[in-house]
Amino acid sequence: MVKTYHRVRADYYWIGLYAGTIKHVESCEDCSTSKSKPHLQGYSPGNLVSERPFHIVSLDFVIPLPKTTRGNTALLLFQDHFTGFVIAKAMSETGALEVAKVFEECVFRRFGAPSLIRHDRDPRFMSEVFQKFSEMMQSRSRATLSYRPQANGQQERSVKTMIQTVRAYVEDPLQADWDDIAEKLVHAINNSRDSTRRETPFYLVHGWDVRSTLKAMTESVKQRHRGQSDSTGAKEWRRESNRQREVALRLAAEFQLKEKARRAKEHNEALSRVERRAIPIRDQLSAELPTSERSSAELPTSGATSAELPDSEEPSAESTQSLFKEGDQVWLFMERVKPGLTKKLAHRWHGPFRIKKKVEEFAYELELPDKSGYRFYPVVHVSRLKAVKENGERPTTRLFPRTQRSRTI
Repeated sequence: MVKTYHRVRADYYWIGLYAGTIKHVESCEDCSTSKSKPHLQGYSPGNLVSERPFHIVSLDFVIPLPKTTRGNTALLLFQDHFTGFVIAKAMSETGALEVAKVFEECVFRRFGAPSLIRHDRDPRFMSEVFQKFSEMMQSRSRATLSYRPQANGQQERSVKTMIQTVRAYVEDPLQADWDDIAEKLVHAINNSRDSTRRETPFYLVHGWDVRSTLKAMTESVKQRHRGQSDSTGAKEWRRESNRQREVALRLAAEFQLKEKARRAKEHNEALSRVERRAIPIRDQLSAELPTSERSSAELPTSGATSAELPDSEEPSAESTQSLFKEGDQVWLFMERVKPGLTKKLAHRWHGPFRIKKKVEEFAYELELPDKSGYRFYPVVHVSRLKAVKENGERPTTRLFPRTQRSRTI
């Protein structure tokens, strides 16, 4: 914009030259759709907080992967939100029915039905088959917003860790042994100390630590048989083990709540002045309540309270302003492009779309025209939106009409 202003100023002048130049450039459709990435971050109400092991289970696919000797082409990952416990299953078929069968085998048979299943908007997870399976287990299925993988950030991080770990151990030149390696490495991941929970996921789930091969070989015979014949000693050991696990679970819950609240606070403190004014009072007050005082019908979240915002930025009932209103036109940022095209040359701002209604202060529902050709979930996070700048003074006709080139034989 500044370069355009200086170029115009070199030859022309009028009152309001700079403002007029900025308005003209901002209303350019080609400039709006081809330049810049999203600048809105969106208010964070905090992440979902699990109350016990396998209260919330997330799942995601690692695809595409090379076909292995056993015929597998995809890796399905499950993770318990409370303990961070990871379960991996290599699959050759990735249909909705196969996903439901694997969930029943890997999660339900071992740990029971979770209260909530967290996933992205993958068609396999959104299918009627998987949704009916969730209803059968009396589990709520909660998907993320469109183009918002951060909403399932813990699972996305687990996928990244798994990919990095498998990459380090793949030996086959054709990468056809990743399925065997992945299932073995899950054991190592679950027995690694978590920096947030300050315990290993395996211990938080089972209540004891895994005995490694080296420890089993070096352990003395006297220690190995101590107390095994004494039933009283066994009861005391079990009572002490349960007590220690309860303490570890309680501390893990506190550590997670503090860490998630800290991240939400840091995110909200980095918001612009305009975004701060859009934070509703009700969300801040609900974040101040302890978990036990919140509605049992709604899963708790860890968020930043109003006390954590600067006084000058603390919104009031009069100053709260939505980022967008019903009927506003917006551009939608989508990084995917048509097959055969490259992201480097593609216009990644699509639209314009019209705001249908506000779902939350950080999410809006868009109107999708029937003949637009777009097929996605219409509720979008604000970090993917930007307002359309309109300029009524902008010319709508060309100075010179287009001329068709004459054919040359």
